[in-house]
Amino acid sequence: MRLNIDNDTSYLVDRSSADIEGFCQDYALRRHKYEEKANLGSLQCRLDWAKYIGPIERWGSCNPYEGHFGSVVIPICKPERLAIISYIFEYAFLYDNVVESVAKATLNVHADDIGLDETEYRTVRSVSGTKQIQSKMMLELLSIDASCAQVVFDSWKTMIATTAKQDKTRLFDNLEEYVDYRIIDTGAPFVDTLMRFGMGILLTEDENATVAPIIKTCHAALGLANDYFSFDVEWREFEKQSKKGSMTNAVWLFMQWNNVDIPEAKRLVQKVTNQYEQEYLRRVENFINGEGRDAAKLHTYLKAQGLQIPGNIAWSLRCPRYHPELCDEAASLLENEMKLASPDMKFDRDIADNASDSDTSASEQSTAWSADDNSSKRSSVSSTESIEDQLPKRQPLGTEHLLGPAEYIRSLPSKGVREAFVDALNVWLGLPDRMVTRIKSVAETLHNASLMLDDIEDSSPLRRGRPATHTIFGPDQTINSANYLLVQAMDQVRQLDNMQCMDVFVEEMRNLFIGQSYDLYWTRQGDCPSQEEYLEMISQINLLGQYFQIRDDYKNLSEDYTAQKGFCEDLDEGKYSFPLVHVLTAQPRNFQLRGILQESRRAGSMSLPLKQCVLEHLAQAGSLEYTHATLGKLMKGIMGEMEMLERKTECSNWVLRFLVRRLRV
Repeated sequence: MRLNIDNDTSYLVDRSSADIEGFCQDYALRRHKYEEKANLGSLQCRLDWAKYIGPIERWGSCNPYEGHFGSVVIPICKPERLAIISYIFEYAFLYDNVVESVAKATLNVHADDIGLDETEYRTVRSVSGTKQIQSKMMLELLSIDASCAQVVFDSWKTMIATTAKQDKTRLFDNLEEYVDYRIIDTGAPFVDTLMRFGMGILLTEDENATVAPIIKTCHAALGLANDYFSFDVEWREFEKQSKKGSMTNAVWLFMQWNNVDIPEAKRLVQKVTNQYEQEYLRRVENFINGEGRDAAKLHTYLKAQGLQIPGNIAWSLRCPRYHPELCDEAASLLENEMKLASPDMKFDRDIADNASDSDTSASEQSTAWSADDNSSKRSSVSSTESIEDQLPKRQPLGTEHLLGPAEYIRSLPSKGVREAFVDALNVWLGLPDRMVTRIKSVAETLHNASLMLDDIEDSSPLRRGRPATHTIFGPDQTINSANYLLVQAMDQVRQLDNMQCMDVFVEEMRNLFIGQSYDLYWTRQGDCPSQEEYLEMISQINLLGQYFQIRDDYKNLSEDYTAQKGFCEDLDEGKYSFPLVHVLTAQPRNFQLRGILQESRRAGSMSLPLKQCVLEHLAQAGSLEYTHATLGKLMKGIMGEMEMLERKTECSNWVLRFLVRRLRV
């Protein structure tokens, strides 16, 4: 079976033999017709890297000899998607390989794709810059194809969770054990989802399960071929380290397992790679002629997957990444190519080594829950034994009961919106990482305190899909812990050594409690505020905060929010949310709705039939549509302010743009 697929975006590369340097027997090599888009994507990434992070350290995915990595590995990618995919490939190559970038990436696996974590990096010298580039990538993926983009994000997060547990110093006893490791280590599943994005293909869970045993052989062949061609560069680095430790490379492993030299070990790696290549062809053919006879979409997917094998081999033969001696010549060739494709695009030839160490101390990385240990040994002022010395030794009280509720609320999954907003603002402010970490800690501490108090005041049984804190620790203990966090937050602000920060903190805390007092009063008295009063209550919040509050009101009355907070939980709490304020303002004589709200407030909850009835009243008055339109106006204002700040600072804020995109309803 000759694995090939005809399409309008690529052409078949002629070659003199049925293989490529002993690999890819009976595989067709294709190259994208719009390769200039791939080169432009990579070069744009390098420009962004230099702008946001620092000097370029090594060659990436461009190859003026055999074709850009994206052009030959995903030759049937839709032309309009090739640039962003190549941008991502370049970003990954700048971290040595895909998994290295993903395993140490800044996506928060608990953050629902909104928040970004801070992590130590081996090559990245700017946390803020890294987040800029990642946000730009994700925003572009979402704008092109949100459904396929979500698959890429899910794969990314899965890899973060799995690769973080990988032991890169381990020794392997056999090839099968190593191949299972290497498939993950090379990032093959993540590249797979990028290929699907490029093609616009979505697979169901059943389809994924069906093809998994087939594509495993393809991923194995890709990983072993990567070892074969990257070995020489890696070996030179290994020799510089006096051959200490071990290499994560099949060639080196065969040298150890069989006690052979490098040429023989390479021959063995090529042999097992060929076996996986042929096994993939066999499994694809059996599937197409057997159980998958009618699965046309999977036929296309599997053939496209197979095109990665010869593309990877061809690219590896003379890529400057594996052959540093070609860098200067390749740079000149590529520069000439790009002048023809895009005269204004510049190519950075620098391959610099400019690592830096983090200046954040361990104490600055401590969380809001790290209680100070103020206990100290009492010094003696006299050799004479005092009365206190005759008493039992004092045992300092621990903080486990005080911080138990706080630790619990902190452990619940969070979207990380506030942390992401701080990151976004820092794109313009450029504060040092240690200062940003402290500000995030203040925001997290305050937010968790408010959540614990809100759930008690609203009698909420759930928080983020889990039991609310007070239902586990009791209201009294939860209130005490929340109050401590408020004091802790004030102390953190005090440590910023800026009185203006303390003034802002006190003023905003005062506004917070005043606003909450109105919310509680309206709920308890059954007194519906006017729209003006409701908006005034949240007017102390910034524009993005207003949007988030009304968005929360809107989503609480929609089905996609019920898993986290319960079905229309605001109705159980008797709260006057923005949609309710609208319907009661628009229909002041709607006594049926007012009666439902009053009786449910007395009962402390609302039955499902009554909730459905309330939703019918909202639908009749067009309240949800009105709320959605209000959110649209607020979003327009947010975008306007953001664009104004970008013009003033002359800096596009991709982190903020991505955050706003994810918050849009």
